[in-house]
Amino acid sequence: MSLLVSGILASTALIASGIVQLAAFKRGEARDTGSLILGFVGCVMAVVLVFVGLDENGGRPTTGLMGTLLGALLLLIVLVSSFKHPVNTLLIGVAPLTGALTLMTIMTVHAPTQMKPITFETGLHVGTSIIAYGAVAYAGTLAILLSWQHSKLKERPITNLIVALPPLDAMEHLFLRTVQTAWIILTTALITGLIYVEDFWGQQLAHKTVLSVVAWLGMALALWQHLTEGGVTRTMRKIAIGAAALLCIGYLGSKAILEFIL
Repeated sequence: MSLLVSGILASTALIASGIVQLAAFKRGEARDTGSLILGFVGCVMAVVLVFVGLDENGGRPTTGLMGTLLGALLLLIVLVSSFKHPVNTLLIGVAPLTGALTLMTIMTVHAPTQMKPITFETGLHVGTSIIAYGAVAYAGTLAILLSWQHSKLKERPITNLIVALPPLDAMEHLFLRTVQTAWIILTTALITGLIYVEDFWGQQLAHKTVLSVVAWLGMALALWQHLTEGGVTRTMRKIAIGAAALLCIGYLGSKAILEFIL
């Protein structure tokens, strides 16, 4: 399957998933089976797109490829969570965003360039890092939604969007589990990087590592606060948003500068 075909199939399914879920929301329904099916199909095709893009690009990851994979991972977490928690409304934003990233991939994959071969150890670090970034991004998204939900629940009358969102306790439970998972995976990514990544300064990884460690410390502080105080506090939400922003700056921002400016 070519890059163009997989990209068109993925973006079409993902954008359609968001549209179908939006239509369901307007009908007053929080869950729609069609949007879930389209979401799963689009997620699978997005992952296929990443592998096809890496193959056509000689193994060289680009901003579009990594952004698409992050979006697919974020979408997959939402889809899997929807079986236990009524979080389908999140597909309205997440699915089309991932679809847009697939289109970006088609435009940013270049011809193969000469590069060092990637070893299994390096691939392990890269893989865990990508998964960690996706989990932290999801935690940051949930933190934003939770903060907005807290503020809107104090207003009267309550809007239809608030009614369509999952209950506050379900959102907080999902947020907490996501932060815990993201912290564990990010810990694994940092350890594998420390052990396996060589030529640290030559690979221009210093700034990414510093930002990742700061994000890791922040999330550790958030989890410690939960253990000592209980519940999901405003500080926890702020830390999750900050950690997601740091990792986005550390990876996607720096990679975009290297590709499009330098």
